[in-house]
Amino acid sequence: MPPTPTKKSFLSNRCKQKDCSDRAVKIVGFCRYCRKEFCGKHRLPEAHSCPDMQNCRDDATKKLTERLMSEKCVASKV
Repeated sequence: MPPTPTKKSFLSNRCKQKDCSDRAVKIVGFCRYCRKEFCGKHRLPEAHSCPDMQNCRDDATKKLTERLMSEKCVASKV
């Protein structure tokens, strides 16, 4: 007979959003900013009101700025 899951292990794989009891998504449910696991509905930083949201925005802005500057077209002077 397999061992019964303990209450701690049962709760550890649940969404960390308040008032949500859904199961946390394995890979994409992990927030790299606040280091918590969330379900499919709360996996995005905006959806779970991530406390480190400004850092998330700064990272996205930096990434998009670098991409935009690398694709910048400069007209040649004739």
